[in-house]
Amino acid sequence: MNKRTLILDAMQELIINDKGAACSVSDIARQAGIGKGSIYYYFKSKEEILDALVDRQYGKIIENCENILQDSNGNAIQKIAILIQTYYASSVENSVDHYLHETQNAYIHQKSLATILLALSPILSSIIQQGNNEGMFNCSYPDAFSELILSEFCFVFDYGIFTWSANQMHQKFKMLSEVLERSLQSPEGSFAFLNTAFDQFSKRSKVKLK
Repeated sequence: MNKRTLILDAMQELIINDKGAACSVSDIARQAGIGKGSIYYYFKSKEEILDALVDRQYGKIIENCENILQDSNGNAIQKIAILIQTYYASSVENSVDHYLHETQNAYIHQKSLATILLALSPILSSIIQQGNNEGMFNCSYPDAFSELILSEFCFVFDYGIFTWSANQMHQKFKMLSEVLERSLQSPEGSFAFLNTAFDQFSKRSKVKLK
């Protein structure tokens, strides 16, 4: 295992043990079993280590979405369902997720949301283009539309930012279903699978829902 991985693993372990906020670079080095100087070879600060850890955590989710979609031979609507359900079925380690939602880590949390949006947008855009080719959708701007829809998932549906009630969230998922159907000009009920996505969201964020 290389030292960069050891450093990220050490940071994650400190967060899991609720020592992330108070830990120093020296603490991370001690946890990793390496010299403090070795850390500065890879990272300039503790914040940069956390940033890299977040990238690694969310990178695994994105990779998982990509791999599952590559194995799918479904049509565009089926692939969108797979993408959303896979995303909500995946999650970063709970302690890391909680740590990101602490006030002092707002900047890194915002960067993580941007990372997800920028990584998933090309995937969703390619699926929408597939739907255009299949005659299931009629979308002139797949890239822009993908970014707009994913901003809803990444920001409005972030349970660390908003504490919507279960009823409010259910209404938002129904609204999103209608927006997708009307904007893509797909048959009514095409995005009914979002009810399943809502169930997954509820399980993942049940402590946050009022």
